[in-house]
Amino acid sequence: MKLHLFPRIGAGFAVLFLAQGFASAQVTVLTAPFDPNNPTTPHTTYPLTGTTESTIILLATVPSAVGSTDKFQVSWNFGDGSAPTNFALTNPYDISTTHQYPASAATGTQWTAVVTVTDTTTNTTGSANYYVIQEQNILSSRVNVAIDWGLSYMHRTMWRGTTTISGKTVPWGGWDTNVACTAVNGQAYDCDQYGVINADNVQAFEVNNHLPSGPATDPYTDDVIRGLNRSIAFLTASASGSVKYLYNPATVNYGCSTGYPTTANPKCASPATQVFYNASATSCTSPPCTVAFDGNNNKQLVYYNSGEPIYTTSPFMDALVASKTPSATAQTGGAGILGQTYLNLVQDMADFYNYSQYGDDYDLGNPAYPSYYRGGAFSASGGAWLYNPQEGDDNSTSQWAAIGLISAERGFGITIPQIVKDANNVWVTNAQDLQSPAPAGTNSFGAGDNAGAYGYRGAFYYSNAWGPFAVTPSGMVQMAFDGVGRTTNTAFGDATTDPDQRWNNTETFYADNFCNATSGGAYYAPRNYVYGLFSFTKAMLLHAPGGMLSPILYLRTQTPNVFKGNSNVPPNTIDWYGALSAANGGTDPCDGVAQTLVSFQASDGHWYGNNYDGEGQDNFETAWALIMLQKTIFGCPINNFSGAGASAGTQGRVDLSWTSTASSTSYTVLRSSTSGTGYTSIGTTMNTSFSDPLNDNAGVPALVNGSTYYYVVQPNNGSEAVCQSTQVAVTVPKISGRH
Repeated sequence: MKLHLFPRIGAGFAVLFLAQGFASAQVTVLTAPFDPNNPTTPHTTYPLTGTTESTIILLATVPSAVGSTDKFQVSWNFGDGSAPTNFALTNPYDISTTHQYPASAATGTQWTAVVTVTDTTTNTTGSANYYVIQEQNILSSRVNVAIDWGLSYMHRTMWRGTTTISGKTVPWGGWDTNVACTAVNGQAYDCDQYGVINADNVQAFEVNNHLPSGPATDPYTDDVIRGLNRSIAFLTASASGSVKYLYNPATVNYGCSTGYPTTANPKCASPATQVFYNASATSCTSPPCTVAFDGNNNKQLVYYNSGEPIYTTSPFMDALVASKTPSATAQTGGAGILGQTYLNLVQDMADFYNYSQYGDDYDLGNPAYPSYYRGGAFSASGGAWLYNPQEGDDNSTSQWAAIGLISAERGFGITIPQIVKDANNVWVTNAQDLQSPAPAGTNSFGAGDNAGAYGYRGAFYYSNAWGPFAVTPSGMVQMAFDGVGRTTNTAFGDATTDPDQRWNNTETFYADNFCNATSGGAYYAPRNYVYGLFSFTKAMLLHAPGGMLSPILYLRTQTPNVFKGNSNVPPNTIDWYGALSAANGGTDPCDGVAQTLVSFQASDGHWYGNNYDGEGQDNFETAWALIMLQKTIFGCPINNFSGAGASAGTQGRVDLSWTSTASSTSYTVLRSSTSGTGYTSIGTTMNTSFSDPLNDNAGVPALVNGSTYYYVVQPNNGSEAVCQSTQVAVTVPKISGRH
C-alpha cells in the first residue's frame, strides 16, 4: 500500500462506492488500484494552488483486446462534470489518460471516474471504475501521486511477450535491452544492458503491494508475474564452494584510542590503547578456517553472471523476497534454476555471496605486508566483496552483498553464518576514516573533516573515487548487516561515551552534509546522489545494533547546531525522510528524501540523471525512487495488518490482527502515541492477533478512550526482529455518554 503519512479526511466515504465490475464478459477492462486488496480505496489528487490542481494519471488496460483484430473505442468520464476524453485503442496494455480535478473542491471530495471500452466490431462494451479523492497539498499527497506516476511509467514502458520452457508457453516481460526495450521521448530511460533492471523494477511494484499473488483485477499483477519470469531467466547455477579465512576476527578488529593504528605503532602503544570492536567473536579462533557455504545442501550457488556478479545478484534476491511467496517455483531458467522454489534460489544466492567474501586481511604488523597502513586504498583489508568471488574488498560492491544477505536473512529467515558478519566487521573498521581533520596532502572533504566517511577501496581520504556520498552509505548498510549501530555518546546527552563510535561517526559525517545544496552536484550533495541515497535509506531502515531492529527516524549529528528551526523534532536532528524546507511548507533546513525525490520526478513519471556519473546508474533511478518513497527495502512480509478499538470501562482496548508469515517464530507488537516514531514494545506473541492491553504488559501506559494510537509489528526469526511492518492507526472510541 502506498503511503498515507497523515490522516485522510473523508476517506471513510470510500465504502459508498460499488466494487469494480465489468459491463460485458467480452470486453474486460482493468484499472490500477491504489490498494490491490481494497480496490475501492481512492487515488490521491491535490490542489497545487488555489486555482490549479495537480495532474494525475488514470491507468487502465483491456486484457481481453490483446491479440484481437477488432476495433475498440475508449471513453473516460471523470465524474467531476468535465467533458469525457475519447480515443481509439492502440495498445490494450495502456488506455491511460491524465486529468486535473477541480482545485476548488473541498478536501475529502471523492470522484468516481469510469472508463468504458467499446468493441465497435462486435458492439460489446466493458467498463471499470477509478476512484479519486481530493487531499490537502501535503507531503503524503505528493508522495502518493509520485508513486502513481512512477508505477504507471514502468507499466507503460514494459515490453511483453512469451517464451517456451519445456514445451510450455510462459508469459514474461521486462525493461532490458535484450528484447526491444521501449524508448520514451527518444531515450530508453529504464533500459539497461544488465537484466538486473527487471528485478529492480519488479521490486518497486512489490513493495508498493502489487504482488505476483495479487488479484487478477490489478493490471500490475500481470506485470510482476512477467517481470519475475524474465528476471529469473538471467540467473545461472554453479557448484558450491568454500572460503579460507586467514585471521581471527576477534583479534584483528581494533582501533586505537588516539585514532588509526600506524605501521610505526601497529598495536597502539602507550599513551594509546587498543579498542577491540568484536572481541567476543568465536567464528574463527584458530585460523586458517575453511568454511563451506551450502545452506540447503544442494551443492550449488546461484548468481547473475553479468561479468560483475557481486553488483548484480542481490536485486534478484530482493525481488524474490519482496514477492512474499517463498514456496513459489521458478517458471524460467536453466539447469538448477527452473522449478526451484524462491526460498531455495535466495538461499543459493546467499551462499554465492558468502562464498564470494574475501578471506584475507593486510593486518598491521604482519611482516608479509610491511607497507600496509590502516585505511589505505588496499582492496584486501578484511572480509568484503569486489567484482568477482574472493577477489578483494570494495565498498561500492559490498553494499549490494550486504543488502542481499539482509533480505535473505530477515525476509526469508535464511541463516547467515556468523563468520561472514564477523569478517565484514573487520573491513568496516579498516575502511572507515578516523582522522579529523584529514592528514595534510590527502583527500579531504569540506573543511577537511572526514571522520566517519568511507571510500571506494579504503578510507575516503586515501580512496576518493565517486565522492564520499557514493560509498559512505555502503559502510552504513554493512554495519546494519553486521549488527553495528548507534552507541552512547556524551554529545547526544548520554552519561558515557561508548568505545565503539563507528556508526555514530559515520552518521555524523553524513548528517553534517545532508543539507548540502543539490545544485552542487552528486559529489558534494548526498541528496543529489540517488545511488548512495538508496543505500542510506536501506541503512536507516535496517539499523539493528546487536541484532535488535530499530529503524532510525531522525538523522542526528555530534556537531553542534547543524539542524535548527524545527522544534517538533529532537534537538540537532532531522527527519531524513519527511523533512520539509520553508519552500515546501516546513521549517527544516532542507527537504528530506521524500520531497527531494518528488521534486526530481519528470513529467512522465520517471527519474533520471541524479548521480555522479550515469554509467547505467541513472537507468535504475525510477525503481530506486519508488522503493524509497514507500519507505521500505525488500518489503516486510506482514499482510492484512489491521486493528479496531473498543472502549472497556475507563480504559480502552485495541485488537490487532495480521496474516502469518513464512519462517517467523514470533511477532513483537509496538505502540506509539505519535505517528511514525516513538514506538515501544508492548508484547510478543506467537499468534497472528494481539489485544492491547494484555494482562502481562505491566508498565505500559493504559489506553485512553477517544485517543489514537499507532502500531507496527516486527516478525522475528528466533529472538531477532527481521523487519518492521507498515503502521496502523487505531482510535479508541469514547464511552457512550462521556465527553
